[in-house]
Amino acid sequence: MKKRLQIRDQKQNRKVTLVLWLLLGTFSMVAMLWTAAHKTVVISARSQEQGELVPEYRTEQTGEMQLPMQTDQKADRQICIPLESGTKAENVMVENHYMEKELWIYIENGRKAFYKEQRITGDLNPVEKGICEAQNEGVLLRLSMREVLEYHSTLEEGYLWVDYVSPKELYDRIVVLDPVGGGRDLGVTASGCQEKEVALSVARQTAQLMEDRQVKVYLTRTEDIDVTKEARRQFADWVGADLYLEIGLSSDPENTSAYGISGEYNDEYYIPEFGNLQWADCVTRQVTVAASNRAVGLFPATEEDVLWEIAIPSARISLGYVTNTAERQLLIQEDYQKKLAQGIAEAINEVYTNTQ
Repeated sequence: MKKRLQIRDQKQNRKVTLVLWLLLGTFSMVAMLWTAAHKTVVISARSQEQGELVPEYRTEQTGEMQLPMQTDQKADRQICIPLESGTKAENVMVENHYMEKELWIYIENGRKAFYKEQRITGDLNPVEKGICEAQNEGVLLRLSMREVLEYHSTLEEGYLWVDYVSPKELYDRIVVLDPVGGGRDLGVTASGCQEKEVALSVARQTAQLMEDRQVKVYLTRTEDIDVTKEARRQFADWVGADLYLEIGLSSDPENTSAYGISGEYNDEYYIPEFGNLQWADCVTRQVTVAASNRAVGLFPATEEDVLWEIAIPSARISLGYVTNTAERQLLIQEDYQKKLAQGIAEAINEVYTNTQ
């Protein structure tokens, strides 16, 4: 009798357990379905120095269309962009084109007709205008801003929510690297070695090295394009930079044996404690050590140089002579460029360590 009761109790326990598992499974399924319908997905915004995604979609484009917009008085530094039904996070790419003060949003399979009827809403104070372009299998939304901003994007319930802040609100340490040349301006050249290419490569590698050092690095150009001298000068103010470094090469056709690394600084503009001369000395020293090269010296910049009229510590580093055969061969090697970038990164790190 006792044994039959034990068996009956075991059966009842199994039934209770089965019911609990069924209830738990049902609840979990409901929770999963609710989450799928209401989930928030973070979409990381790429910066220009990380390399661009969108340009490959610019091969086939139709005419631009002005985006309809409406200010939401309740919104606070947030822009709301409607998305067509079925749009997923993997269909959306966000790029911060900070040099142009533009936010690019590419939506795969998006339709221009949809954005003709739907409004961009939110806190639109920094937005000058919005353009929609048909791009291959989707649309490109371009928001022209009045200032350089940083963005955080999330996809939730059929909308792309874009929060924005100024660089200074997000980063405590900001450096501007200015690779010389670009576009039609080749810089100094010799036997296929172009200043604009070496400078950009080293600047990009430096930015990558600084990603884990709690320093935000902006580049005045991230591709082979023309950038005016005035835009280069203004950019440091736009982002509230602490340091500015122009990156280039040297040339001496009359003395092809000349080689080594040199620095330039604005000797007319004095900054107390840590200024142009100290920054030029620091970066020249660190790059010379990293590259196992020789330091040529420090020289005052001319009035035509971009360093003039910049109100923060600014300098130019010349990474070597294109007119020296041996050094030119080094300058075009990726491994050597990485050493140069490591030297610049160490100089930046030294400045922040010693001036905290």
